[in-house]
Amino acid sequence: MRSIFVGLLLSIGASVSAHASCKDEVDAAFAKLREAKSFRLETTISNADGTLKMRADYILPDRMRQTVTLGDQSVPMEMIVIGKRAWSNQGGGWAELPEKFADTVANQIKETVAEAPKVATDYKCAGDKDFEGKSYALYQGILAMPLSAEAKEKGPRISAVSAPNQQSVYVDKATGLPVRNIVTPVTDPSKRLFDGTFTIVHDMTIDPPAVSAN
Repeated sequence: MRSIFVGLLLSIGASVSAHASCKDEVDAAFAKLREAKSFRLETTISNADGTLKMRADYILPDRMRQTVTLGDQSVPMEMIVIGKRAWSNQGGGWAELPEKFADTVANQIKETVAEAPKVATDYKCAGDKDFEGKSYALYQGILAMPLSAEAKEKGPRISAVSAPNQQSVYVDKATGLPVRNIVTPVTDPSKRLFDGTFTIVHDMTIDPPAVSAN
């Protein structure tokens, strides 16, 4: 479960960099999201193993509450991070996580959520787009592919050739805030691999949980 939580933190980081004339517009949208200090990201991730639903509440700079449900699983997996401390609940009550893991997650939040991530994606400004009953400013880019197993450069590897994925970021034209982040294969734009929705939540609180007695 812990690797799922760490990996999901990258979902925001993958959507925050742009290229050429579109870079400033996308960067400004996500900078405005960070400036709001408290927001929610609700995500559906689909792959060959099934469907994962995640809700992550953030109070910047260093608080997060995350809930993950796998498939038809009735009991969600939960995590709370406050500063350099973290707790998890896998259905049996809250327990504090080891310091090393908590530190890793805290750094992930800092690097991919609280600060402008350094992930580079080449975007194009796709103009205004009607989506689910509203018009948005749309930005699209091809996500960077991992290195092949035969590549000499350092980096993550893939064992087989796969089609790249396209990311679509929808920005509210009135507020300038990012609203939706959708990833699809370039070969099948109707298949949503990642579908995330951003919402500003002004009255959000994230406090340490009541830890279960051993």
